[in-house]
Amino acid sequence: MKAGIMLYALVMAVIFGMILSFYLSAVIDNQKNLITQKAFLSAQLMARMTQARVVKQKSGQIRFNTGISEYQQMGNVLKVTVRLENAKTYHFELPNMVK
Repeated sequence: MKAGIMLYALVMAVIFGMILSFYLSAVIDNQKNLITQKAFLSAQLMARMTQARVVKQKSGQIRFNTGISEYQQMGNVLKVTVRLENAKTYHFELPNMVK
């Protein structure tokens, strides 16, 4: 009888451990996804702010709290490269607002 109870407890502990492991993996993957989305949205916001601040210079650089935005005007397109503090780089092509 004791062996049956011990086996049951062991099986339940293994099942609980597997469920907990699956849940923690899902939480960690979700957190990584949110961090990646936040970095992309920050870079996109910096690119839009660069687009709004561009003057008549053909190229330049704007520093933000969270990274650096470099821009280059090419006809009707404004090419913006954003480097965040975490060393991730994003490239955007936006319509050129300067006439």
